[in-house]
Amino acid sequence: MGPTATTPDGPGRTARRLQAPGWRDLRLVVGVLLVVLSVAGGVRLVSGLDDTRPVYAAARDLLPGQPIADADLVTVQVRLGDSAEHYLDATDPVAGGTYLLRRVAAGEIVPAAAVGTQRQALDKTVNVPVDASTVAGLQVGTAVDVWVSRRDPEAAGEVYRDPELLLPGAVVDRVADQAGGLGGSLGRTPVALVVPADRVGDVIAAVDQDARLTLVPAPRTQGEQEQGG
Repeated sequence: MGPTATTPDGPGRTARRLQAPGWRDLRLVVGVLLVVLSVAGGVRLVSGLDDTRPVYAAARDLLPGQPIADADLVTVQVRLGDSAEHYLDATDPVAGGTYLLRRVAAGEIVPAAAVGTQRQALDKTVNVPVDASTVAGLQVGTAVDVWVSRRDPEAAGEVYRDPELLLPGAVVDRVADQAGGLGGSLGRTPVALVVPADRVGDVIAAVDQDARLTLVPAPRTQGEQEQGG
């Protein structure tokens, strides 16, 4: 018999060993990663360039106390970031009955704090001195009726006429510290009241005439009574 031939699958074939990736393979991997990072950065850059929001700007000079009409505003696209919430959002129309609380110049982005209700725009705050014993329980936001007892000019000394209702439905804005201040030393406490603009003169006149002002909590509505039990 002749010599035995070695077949491809026979024991004479040298087994191929696994080899570590070469430098060309590593370069390919690095190249793929660079492409991925470049694409991701480009997407972020494009997204950042388009990161704008629609807000309202004044089409003309807007003055305090005036109602806002559609013609008073224009929509502009701006990039405000986290501060966007502080400006008037133009994704929704401005609600009816919205008034300017302060001046906004033409072209200026309208701050959200510059608009409010008609009462906020037109009402004024007036400080009135009242008997310190009558302010107990008064809190900011309390609705009060303002009663006035005017001095009798024909009587000798401090004589006051019967009280009369001067202003219904004023709102307490602030109550001064009863322990300090000139008003406290005279037995009176200054109370800041929010009153309609057309009644400011009446309240100031009563104060200037040294009349006695008394604040009486206004009757609660039926809904408020039900909530309060």
